[in-house]
Amino acid sequence: MEPLITPDMAVAFSLVLSRVVGMFLGFPLLNTAMIPLNVRIILSVALSFFFMKIMDIQVDHTQFSLLSYILLILREFLIGFGLGLLVNIFVSAFSYGAEIISYFMGFTVSNLFDPTFGQISVLDRFFIMLFYLLFFITGAYQVVLGGFVISFKILPVGVLSFDFNSFVYILEKLPMIFYVAFKMAFPFVLILFLVNVALALINRLIPQINVFIVGLPLQIFVGLFSLFMATSLLIYFGVSVVKGFSETYIKAIGIMGK
Repeated sequence: MEPLITPDMAVAFSLVLSRVVGMFLGFPLLNTAMIPLNVRIILSVALSFFFMKIMDIQVDHTQFSLLSYILLILREFLIGFGLGLLVNIFVSAFSYGAEIISYFMGFTVSNLFDPTFGQISVLDRFFIMLFYLLFFITGAYQVVLGGFVISFKILPVGVLSFDFNSFVYILEKLPMIFYVAFKMAFPFVLILFLVNVALALINRLIPQINVFIVGLPLQIFVGLFSLFMATSLLIYFGVSVVKGFSETYIKAIGIMGK
């Protein structure tokens, strides 16, 4: 009678599971309290079994020693974590852009603790949700899922080789957090900066007016009004960022396979 699980299947499953777990730890949406831990565990095990079957992944466990097996586990984890880290870079860009706007609006004094994202501002949470909304509407999630499946062909399981140029490529993309964030926040920062300049001039010309009492509500009102008026522009910019993320994600998988 043929056993239900052979040693080769167990080794292959553990390697695939290592890549999936690395992806889950690097992917910001899957690494938050928004999804319960038991759901994440069940989902990672189910996806690992699904990928192993659909990609027909087979590994001969007799070819590996204990040291090589541990190195293979580490390799698979790094591949999955690197792919998830790319998504985190673009989420962080949206988050940092919201922090810049919140600072000039005065929202940083009203930070809230969210068990999903930690200590964030109100705008921070809004921008993160906006990224995830565009992430699913534009179909970028299909690129992520499809690219992750293709990675098992480009980077086959059980091969003890890894191109560290892929991590160099990911590190080169880290400045995009600041570039995208400043580009997104610049129009709002400029408007709020002009408001501050106007308040400073009023304080000089009319000292009887207490600008400290008027300034904070005015900054919040102008900031929210500018966000309301520029919603379509913000979404258009967000769509272009998400599309750029898709190209970066596919290119990173190609570099890993060299």
